[in-house]
Amino acid sequence: MNAILLNFIILMVLISTPMADSPARLKLDYKFWIETDSGVSIMGEGKWILLKNIKDTGSLKAAVEKMGYTYRQTWENLKNIEGKIGFRLIEKSRGGAKGGHTVLTPKGEEFVAFFDKFYKQVKPAIEIEIAEMQNELDRILR
Repeated sequence: MNAILLNFIILMVLISTPMADSPARLKLDYKFWIETDSGVSIMGEGKWILLKNIKDTGSLKAAVEKMGYTYRQTWENLKNIEGKIGFRLIEKSRGGAKGGHTVLTPKGEEFVAFFDKFYKQVKPAIEIEIAEMQNELDRILR
């Protein structure tokens, strides 16, 4: 019986809570990623940008810091991705007078180029569709 009373009180609080003066604006969005045929995510925009940052900086450490990622987790993620796709994305060299550096492998370069091309070709068309659908959603919410 106490549970029934508690549920009633909670329901009354929810019913009597006024709605916000102006509701939040709802916005359509989208993301792209590559996944296995069984639905396991392999790489999306974040990893693509990470690889671009590695290419630009020559350093996994600098790329990770720029993106606010942890080094160890990122390293493990990259190794996991490489295991799933069957080739290396990056090559690291250690030490020396100037310290180590990280570069994309030729296949890693191709992978980044693929994402660059995909975004360049697909994103504009999707953004047009999203804008049209956003207008429809806005109309429904008025």
